[in-house]
Amino acid sequence: MKRNFIAVLLIGVLIVVGWRYVDVDRLLADVYYVKVPNAEVATQTSNGYRYDLIGYDEDGKKRPLAITTTTLLAEGDFLKVFVKEESPEVTDYERVNALEVPEQLKEEQEEDSSETPFP
Repeated sequence: MKRNFIAVLLIGVLIVVGWRYVDVDRLLADVYYVKVPNAEVATQTSNGYRYDLIGYDEDGKKRPLAITTTTLLAEGDFLKVFVKEESPEVTDYERVNALEVPEQLKEEQEEDSSETPFP
């Protein structure tokens, strides 16, 4: 009886401690990478700004994503975004170094910047 009580108590403590340190928005989410374009791409909403971007996973597969923020994101930053299932809405994001970004995203961004028209 005493062993069962201790086991249940230990499991309960582990669940509470684990829940405190686990980010639910990132749990079981797909990871994609995006590059923040200029602020003209953002549309203003009632709660902040919305960016509709194309994200790339580690294998180079593309997917349309929507990031909603309260402030404008810094132009040119690379973001690691977390998306759940088939929803295009990003649940969480973090700024990452360019070395962590898939090569296909870097290549496409270089192509887009080289195609800027001259006035």
